[in-house]
Amino acid sequence: MTEKSAAPRALTTRFADFWLLGGASILVWLAMVVASGFRNSWAVDQQFKNLTYTTASLSLLINYPHFLISYKLAYGRGRAFAVRHWWQLIVVPLLMVTLFTVAYVAFETPVTSLPLVPRLAEWLQPWGANARVLSGPRLGDLLFTGAFNVMILTVGWHYTKQVFGCMMVYASFDGYAFTPSQRRLTKGALFSIWGMNFVQANLSGAQNNFSQFIYYSMDLPDILRPISELIVGAGFLLVVYFVFNANYRRTGQRPSLNLLVPFVALYIWWLPQTRQSEFYFLLTPLFHSVQYLTFVYKVESTRLSTVPDHRELHSTAVVVGTVLAGWLAFELFPNSLDNALGTFSAWKMFFFFTAATLFINIHHYFIDNVIWRFRDPEVRNYLLS
Repeated sequence: MTEKSAAPRALTTRFADFWLLGGASILVWLAMVVASGFRNSWAVDQQFKNLTYTTASLSLLINYPHFLISYKLAYGRGRAFAVRHWWQLIVVPLLMVTLFTVAYVAFETPVTSLPLVPRLAEWLQPWGANARVLSGPRLGDLLFTGAFNVMILTVGWHYTKQVFGCMMVYASFDGYAFTPSQRRLTKGALFSIWGMNFVQANLSGAQNNFSQFIYYSMDLPDILRPISELIVGAGFLLVVYFVFNANYRRTGQRPSLNLLVPFVALYIWWLPQTRQSEFYFLLTPLFHSVQYLTFVYKVESTRLSTVPDHRELHSTAVVVGTVLAGWLAFELFPNSLDNALGTFSAWKMFFFFTAATLFINIHHYFIDNVIWRFRDPEVRNYLLS
């Protein structure tokens, strides 16, 4: 049956999916790369400078909801689902709450007074600047530094898994067959991008800053930079040859643009050779969230199609509730606590604002690990229908 005679399968529409899953990001990236050559013009440069404020406002409508809706998708499935996935949905958040509670209660405790930590830092001393990750000097600094490095690790993994999911969903929609070995190869190539970025973020033991809080990355051997880039390049070529080319030669079928666009977009988002700084730091998270919300739209619209009455009210409540929950969780509640308890004047950091960001980012990875499994009957029913 041809595409013309069959009802096209999509998350929204085939046309919109192309732009939402990566096409819009590639177009914006290309425009910003071209415009970067004209930044000596005020009319161009001011638009780059305004991006910080623009993306901060868009976070309220896109980035924050992309995090908070995952809580609805997970915990909205009831107690039995949470118990079945007890590690991701119960233990992990309790561990993080415990970590931030200890950090708050014992923030000023000197790291030098802790058992093992000074000795471990001394042991790391010959290995470049790695000891700075354990330097503190306060227990609060040490715990938040550890949390930031965990977030960097999990966020990269999450991005690549999401793109792999985009490809597999569209393979299902299009009837484009991946063999088990081709799926493993594609996933490995995508994960190599995450590995390369993790390596490059941890090459110099650099000092980083988030909301006035200073933390340090690791100091991995410099030789890992070219090695990781070679692995990424090899992975890309292997997927092109052993997946797309092999399938075309065997069946004559080409992958659709909607299957390819998230794959190509991830390389553009993260490769050092394609990096445009404002796009990388400000817009990559935004387009990642747009990609995610496209899947949420499919799931929620399919779910709401079973609601007998007032579907518009139900969908409006979901959208407004998610936006409001994101604003409360990321901004109003933590900021109010920081102001009421004077955390910045005490520790020179916005404790609750930083803790909320870390908690939600890290836990989001663990939540998504259980709510987007293709074997899950609810996912298959709502997403792949």
